[in-house]
Amino acid sequence: MTVISSNLLIDLVTNKKSTLQLEKSEWCDVVALSRQLGFLPFLYQISREENTLTLMPMSVASQLKSAYYELLKQHDSINWHLLQLRKNNPADLKITLLKGAAYIMAGKKNAKYRLLSDIDLLVEKNFLDDAEFWLFINGFAVSVSDEYDDYYYRQWMHELPPFVNSKSGLVVDLHHNLLPISSKRHINASLIVDNGVELEQNLIVPNDEDLIIHSAVHLIQDSVFNRSLRDLCDQYWLLKDFIEQNGTSASLLERAKSLSLGIDLAKSLSLMSEVLGRSLSTEELAFVGQMLRRKRLWIVEKKCYVIMLHQPVVSEWKVKHHAASLYLFVKSHLIKMPIKLLIKHAVIKSYKRIIGLFKKQEKSL
Repeated sequence: MTVISSNLLIDLVTNKKSTLQLEKSEWCDVVALSRQLGFLPFLYQISREENTLTLMPMSVASQLKSAYYELLKQHDSINWHLLQLRKNNPADLKITLLKGAAYIMAGKKNAKYRLLSDIDLLVEKNFLDDAEFWLFINGFAVSVSDEYDDYYYRQWMHELPPFVNSKSGLVVDLHHNLLPISSKRHINASLIVDNGVELEQNLIVPNDEDLIIHSAVHLIQDSVFNRSLRDLCDQYWLLKDFIEQNGTSASLLERAKSLSLGIDLAKSLSLMSEVLGRSLSTEELAFVGQMLRRKRLWIVEKKCYVIMLHQPVVSEWKVKHHAASLYLFVKSHLIKMPIKLLIKHAVIKSYKRIIGLFKKQEKSL
């Protein structure tokens, strides 16, 4: 497989190429990368729209159909769990859905392309204890047993350790903010909650501007890069629908500035232009220039993002992919926490990993 598989997938996302134009060997590459990205339902949907399912290799069509049925089953499961959580909400908590769960409940176009690894929920920090108890009585338990990891999540991060349902295995990430407490761009979660759209009593999704901004924040500040292209495409589709409805992105740009998250959105817009070929409007160009004019390392950072957005499957990463991933990993952690805290955390985690390896070796002797 070569980097061309990502180019083919990008061409399909941006409607520059039809599924009818893909050769059998190209299908193999695109399917392998799409499986890593969680993009197989997207391939199924566009193949169905273009009536090419019967024309492609049978082995490919069966994988796409399987992914589509998996998506339907997963979305049904998420809807069922959210219904149960709403029924068993003893403290009348205001729950805000984030990312994939928000796209599904808000009926966003990209939801029909989206396989989820978990449900992301946001509550204001004052209600975190109530929310943790609420998840507990609904069959969810914290999956982290390590005392340091549990302390690290609760003291410094924007979310608690993952919760896992004891019966279904569904994972819930309980957030109290979009960004870690130690982050340079930490904001008040109430700014998102108070401006959200209440779908049902106490069930909220962020407004359209905040959905796009959070997706940009997740892309730019995340420390895992094997699905970066999916996150950028989420923003691409959300922004496309947003401009169709509003005619301009002006309110989005202003909202990002008011949340002090303009840098993340500007970087994401720049990557959308570079990788997906989306033309920036005059006001978007001015916004990107204003936000990034003093970011001297953006040239290097952007190059690293472009490498990761054009990556092959992880097993075929080259030196440049590992180097770019490491650079972005360190950069994201420097945004999330002060250098002293980062060094302390890295030393503790390294020590615990080494001790764990020794214990593992002793048990095998």
